[in-house]
Amino acid sequence: MAVSDALALPPLIRTQDALRAGRSRRVLSEAAARGRLVRLRNGVYCDAEEWRSLEGRERHLLRCRAVLETRSSPVVLCNWSAAAVWGVPILGEWPAEVHVMAAPAAGGRSKNGIRRHPAATAVGVAEHRGFHVTVLSRTILDVVMASPFAPAVGSLDWALWRRNPWRVSRDDVRSELLRLNPRYGRRHAEAVLDFGTGLSDSFGESLNRAVMFELGYPVPELQVRFKDRSGEIVVDYFWRDLRIAGEFDGDAKYLRPAFDSHLSPAQLVLREKKREDRLRRLVDGVVRITMQETRNPALLDALLRDAGLTPGPPPRRDRLSLQAPGYQGRAMHKWGRRA
Repeated sequence: MAVSDALALPPLIRTQDALRAGRSRRVLSEAAARGRLVRLRNGVYCDAEEWRSLEGRERHLLRCRAVLETRSSPVVLCNWSAAAVWGVPILGEWPAEVHVMAAPAAGGRSKNGIRRHPAATAVGVAEHRGFHVTVLSRTILDVVMASPFAPAVGSLDWALWRRNPWRVSRDDVRSELLRLNPRYGRRHAEAVLDFGTGLSDSFGESLNRAVMFELGYPVPELQVRFKDRSGEIVVDYFWRDLRIAGEFDGDAKYLRPAFDSHLSPAQLVLREKKREDRLRRLVDGVVRITMQETRNPALLDALLRDAGLTPGPPPRRDRLSLQAPGYQGRAMHKWGRRA
């Protein structure tokens, strides 16, 4: 899972700065109407071309900055907005609303692009990447509570990941759950926490593992190491009883230049083919899984069956909440959208 502390965002264009420079409000309004600027909040804009170059998380972070520019009192970001600052991976689109902590008396409501979350108990706050946000253990709990089982596992695994410099422990998140003491969703959160691991090396890998579990397949061992004369091979999944290895292939593995800058995609594919040939001599079967199968459980089920795996009964819904409390099928978590 990629972890980066870099946060390079385009500058905001504020009405008050334009007024100081001798420009009128009308100039900015007309530029926004003509598509040269994007209005983020009243009095705060961004260059339209730069906006179009941003990914979803970066756009959300820029909205967060715009909120800070227009608030006179300190703002603590929480929920999805804190997740964006920490870099938590999610499935789907980032919300347009900025999520902030509010006093209990303020109540939870959405207004003018801001979603307020009243904090009934004390919440830890950290400064990260220039923002004040809820600590990662609370942030990840909020994401888990708002996400269906499989995406929640993917996000949690990132927070537990052994190579994450800001990683938290399961106990840290459980402590936040006890402190929050939610009226609804405790079973869902506990199920995700029980299933989470720090061994998964990508969001897609975690997501797929959770979907396999939902389908009733046995949970594989993770990051199992094999050795041959050419060296070591580490596999994503291994079903030891059947001696079947599983590999999750994300697009970035072959397409992202940063993955291996000195090799072309064709060279990467060839290298992976040679690695798989070595692996097949050490195990009784290899199954390769992509995000296409993960997003389409019927395809994943057929692929795993063809590889020789047999599912048991899926986890009972009265024992494992596979859907987040209050989940309404928001675009953020619809299958088929880009992770």
